[in-house]
Amino acid sequence: MAKPKPNTGESPENFMDRCMSDSMMMEEIPDHDRRVDACMMQSGKSADGAVQHKSFTGIELKKDKPGKFTARFATLNVIDRDGDVTLAGAVPDGKAVLISSYMHGSWSGAIPVGKGVIREVGEDVLVEGEFNLNTDSGKEHYEMIKFAPELQEWSYGFIVLELDKESVWKDNPRVWRVFKRLDVLEVSPVLRGAGVNTGVLSIKSEGQPFNSQAEAALAAVKDLVSRAKALAALRRGEGRDLSDTSQGKLAELEREMSAASAGIKVLLEKKATEDEGTKALIEAIKILSLTEVNR
Repeated sequence: MAKPKPNTGESPENFMDRCMSDSMMMEEIPDHDRRVDACMMQSGKSADGAVQHKSFTGIELKKDKPGKFTARFATLNVIDRDGDVTLAGAVPDGKAVLISSYMHGSWSGAIPVGKGVIREVGEDVLVEGEFNLNTDSGKEHYEMIKFAPELQEWSYGFIVLELDKESVWKDNPRVWRVFKRLDVLEVSPVLRGAGVNTGVLSIKSEGQPFNSQAEAALAAVKDLVSRAKALAALRRGEGRDLSDTSQGKLAELEREMSAASAGIKVLLEKKATEDEGTKALIEAIKILSLTEVNR
């Protein structure tokens, strides 16, 4: 019998309830948390084919070769902020990838700003890259990162090809997934992400159109709220609430979005801008009314 899959039009909450109570799933995966993982994968939120991102710090600019750099974008055999572990050999060593514009802006139409090659060196996964200084955006990205390389984080877009359910990490309660094989699609400079040893940054997002950044923010908020609602529905069905950690993160996010909402209202009152990007941010803030999620 095949594992359950979402039906057309089925809400994430209903699918997760159905998947978690499926007799075959309960028999094959008796452990509750690992069944949650499997059902999330079946829902498409972390399944093969779903593009995801991770972020890390660490970059070396080549002083004698303008535009060239080496950046660390993954660390092996450690638990990151998402509860994931990447095993040695999981990332395709030697693969050529594009360097996306800031905050993965190339997924929204901004041209890539460079190219690079993936290298696994010890516990680090590096990209040996080069910004395209023949383009304005490539030059802007290079100059921005050269200004504060010690603060810059790097993120990569990837697809999960294979998880390792039998690794030495499997019984660690902090671990959600163990990556055995990934396909890396691109590498991008970002503000902050899920990686280990990352810093809190305050730098401009150069080279990315405002509308593209706003649409990316909207998509991320929708995905987060959908996942939070699905997990909350599971916990309610079991007579439990979300964990204190999850509730704390949602409360923090709600505070930040409330502050952002106040700022956007000022912009609208002054009619500083009424483009699609601002509308997307407003929609994101409306979506992030977390009453249903943490109550």
